[in-house]
Amino acid sequence: MNDNEMTVDFSRVVLDGSRENSESDALFSICLGPRNAKHPDPFNEEWWMDAATNGNFEIIEIRHAGILRLSMPVFLSKRMGFTCIGMPIYTRTLGPTFYLPPSKPFKHAQNVRNLIEELVGRLPRHDSIRIRLPPGDESAFGFSLQDFTCEEQFTFRVFYPSDIQSIWKNCDQKTRNVIRSAQQLVSVDYGYDFSDFVRLSLLNRSEKENRNDFETMERIFNAAKIRNQAVILTARNRDGKKIAAAIIVWGASNAYFWQSARDMSCGIGGVNALLLWKSIELADRMGLTFDFDSYGSVNSAKFLAGFGLTPLVRTEVSRQILPYKLFKLANGMMLKRAKASADLKA
Repeated sequence: MNDNEMTVDFSRVVLDGSRENSESDALFSICLGPRNAKHPDPFNEEWWMDAATNGNFEIIEIRHAGILRLSMPVFLSKRMGFTCIGMPIYTRTLGPTFYLPPSKPFKHAQNVRNLIEELVGRLPRHDSIRIRLPPGDESAFGFSLQDFTCEEQFTFRVFYPSDIQSIWKNCDQKTRNVIRSAQQLVSVDYGYDFSDFVRLSLLNRSEKENRNDFETMERIFNAAKIRNQAVILTARNRDGKKIAAAIIVWGASNAYFWQSARDMSCGIGGVNALLLWKSIELADRMGLTFDFDSYGSVNSAKFLAGFGLTPLVRTEVSRQILPYKLFKLANGMMLKRAKASADLKA
């Protein structure tokens, strides 16, 4: 093992913070390999963009006196004749990476603003642009000065380093109880069988109803896996049946709860909460901040809030020409009418 490798022993942990005796079914040792990720998140990596877009992306670089100062991957797509710059499928955040020398706060902020202005001027011709910046990204203000709309979205993070025992104690009592209950009924192991994840995802929605693009998802997962930047956590019931799974991906600094699936008929509550908690432990042992990867509904937001963490803003910046705005408005009205018609027939 070279100096850049580390072996992580994922020992089972009692949920009061103490460590249980090691058991064969509760241990998973994984060599993470060289920690050569270039970016805090995996999404800005060229290999991620290549897998997510099937090679349909470009990287804008800004150099001053031959020295790289900013880079950003850009994904172009067509929609009803409009050219759009946006987020590739399954890509959670995206934004510019700065390579600035040390300077005083004012000068640094000024450099960021100037680089964003230059970046916007170099973007390919487009009718719409919408990108989601990671929490704490310093470019949002610069985009706002370029007539971009900034919308706040939220996620939750467990920062590294953190006292995991304190994180556990800060969870809502109900959240702790459902995790404890689930741990009595299921075991969690670690692996790479993507086909099992697909099977679980299709249990609740058939292939015709399921909106996932499993071909692209698998392409991304495999690209991350060969770089030791992904793993699948799988929950099994006492009979050994796989009832839930979560895919975790990570970069140099942050791990993400990227995808999840479960058997809704398993009859075991709290299995998702348990997978989240195991993911928090996993990230902590790898020396990474854990990102819950936002939420898709009010109920999901309230569920995640039960972990007792402060919501963090991840800003979405966007700008569109007027014809595209009118197209979006008309399309939204048509979708509402179609939904209302379907509800009446139901």
